[in-house]
Amino acid sequence: MYTVSITRLRVRSIFYMPLFMLHAMRTMTQAQKADGVQGVETRFEKNNVVWTKTIWADEAKMKEYRSSGAHQIAMRLLSEICNEASVARWQQADTQLPTWEEAHQQMLINGKLSKVKHPSTLQTAGHTAPEMMQSGFKMPAPPV
Repeated sequence: MYTVSITRLRVRSIFYMPLFMLHAMRTMTQAQKADGVQGVETRFEKNNVVWTKTIWADEAKMKEYRSSGAHQIAMRLLSEICNEASVARWQQADTQLPTWEEAHQQMLINGKLSKVKHPSTLQTAGHTAPEMMQSGFKMPAPPV
């Protein structure tokens, strides 16, 4: 079985976007070269929202990546520069990255909030990731 990981982050201000982008590029490079990675994709949306989806040979390889190198450094900054953060993980039998629509559905079903130091109103209220999505989030159509 392969491990799929989906993240949804909201950068709290456009002023933090350059710092976020620097670390996003570094972590993307690390992910693409990571042992056990089967696929990586990122999506940027309005209101400073960034989604990632990765698929791994197994959960151990995903955790190894998550706790090392550029990703480990970025995780320390994430809690400062993001005001919303959620993650969803699941196992699947093949190496096909889910579609963005599937990623969205899994976030609705399995999403969990991550800690941030400056939470949005929704995150402060203790809403779960699915509740945040249902409070007005609409998955945009895929780019053409």
